[in-house]
Amino acid sequence: MKSQKVTTAKRLIHNTISNIVMRLVTAVVNFCLIGFFLDKLGVNIYGVWILVGSIFSYRDMLSMGLNSSINRHIPVCLAHGDKAGIKKVISTALFFYACLSLVLLTASVLVSRNIGAWFDLPPELSHSAAVLVLTVGFCYSAAMPLQLFNAILSGLQRYDIVNLVLFAVLIIRTALLVAFLSWGYGLVTMGLIFGLSEVGIRLMLFIFARRLIQHFSISLKNVDFRLLKEMLTYGFNTLLYTMGAVLIYKTSDIIIGVFISTAEVPKFFIAVTVVLFLSQLVQSFSAAIKPAASDLDARNDRRRLQEMSFLAQKYILLLLIPSVCFLVVMGRDFLSIWVGDKFTPTVITEELGVVLTILAVGHSIRLSQYSNFMVLVGIGDHKIFGVFTGIMAVLCIVLSIISVTVLDMGLVGIAWANFLPMVFISGIALPLYFNWKMGIAFRENLLRVWWPSLRGCLPSIVVICIWKQIAAPDSWMKLGAVVAIAGGITIISCWFLSMSKTEQGRLSGIIFRRKASG
Repeated sequence: MKSQKVTTAKRLIHNTISNIVMRLVTAVVNFCLIGFFLDKLGVNIYGVWILVGSIFSYRDMLSMGLNSSINRHIPVCLAHGDKAGIKKVISTALFFYACLSLVLLTASVLVSRNIGAWFDLPPELSHSAAVLVLTVGFCYSAAMPLQLFNAILSGLQRYDIVNLVLFAVLIIRTALLVAFLSWGYGLVTMGLIFGLSEVGIRLMLFIFARRLIQHFSISLKNVDFRLLKEMLTYGFNTLLYTMGAVLIYKTSDIIIGVFISTAEVPKFFIAVTVVLFLSQLVQSFSAAIKPAASDLDARNDRRRLQEMSFLAQKYILLLLIPSVCFLVVMGRDFLSIWVGDKFTPTVITEELGVVLTILAVGHSIRLSQYSNFMVLVGIGDHKIFGVFTGIMAVLCIVLSIISVTVLDMGLVGIAWANFLPMVFISGIALPLYFNWKMGIAFRENLLRVWWPSLRGCLPSIVVICIWKQIAAPDSWMKLGAVVAIAGGITIISCWFLSMSKTEQGRLSGIIFRRKASG
């Protein structure tokens, strides 16, 4: 059995870079595909595609947060040389996911039979939507039992393998989508390509996980229901947070499909996609925090745990603040360049631009707390964070329905309905709870996290605002110039204005060691 390596700064940075690069590649591909899909499918058909995708995004909630528990149990078993424990974790999780695959398949059949009645679909698309749900549902059900191997590789901190597999499948899937849609195929073919690619990902991760863990075996005799209960108890707290994020991002599409029209779904989705990419970047950056926090907590090193929470949140703010400033100041210019030929200028200015601005600010407030959540997950004390996020998601849903059915505010109303709970819960309640839990004074958090972050981002904010007034970008090249120059200024100003000498020395040492070892 291969022993688990101790978490190091080098491993954290390696995993973080790997995750961020994969997210960047995925974002570029998705941005290109959205315009391509709108050209080949049209707004109505693409709206059905987004709606079905939003429905299946809820499948992750069926796992009850078990993945989070798996990638905590596997490293512990490896560290203690517990071969029997690993067999029990794998067999128990596989049994649970196999049962869930039947639940998912049953739910897919139910949705398929009623999708035309539940959602405001064009009559001519009801049959295609029903077949699409069955196709995707069958593929995802087949892939679900293998879902645990992604969690195993994450627990082993082998994000490089996970991202390599995702990258390979992304390239193949994108090529197939472009080819088949260019040849005139439609929704069902798209669903089949996405579904089979999911199966392919899970199979490849299974192969890698099996090669990394010796004495790998699966047997019904190793299924342990007490262990399952323990794992689900731990995972449930993570589920609350994950469920909240899924509900916030995806329920809006369903509400629009039910109460407005599927033709309006792509508009909101386009605005959300930009914010979702920012969210994925933050999650990629923060993914490696959990095992590091677990390691420090096991050593009872409270001082370094606090220090890590300060640095992680500060670096996330250094990413969020200039990004949100760009979306608020130049969001309409970006949308005009990206999808300006698909919608009228009025739609871009009065709907998509407003929705993007509201969501960018609201989600940035929520994402500013994500690293704190990962610290609490690492030390196994994240229940309240999950509960607060669940409450926030419920408020977003209730207010969204009211904004559409009672106030008739349309897409902008849904954006505001998402914004308000995020401000009150992520902007006030969650920071107060985390600082109290970690023994951090408000003034200390302000001086060590927020003030240096704002100071480091101020030069790039000024540049973006001045650039907008002098020469608003109207092409990808000009927009890219804004991003490149503002990004470069952010890096330089953050180095000198946001980082201490100790941080500069630590990062320099890691970078130069990597060059020397290369």
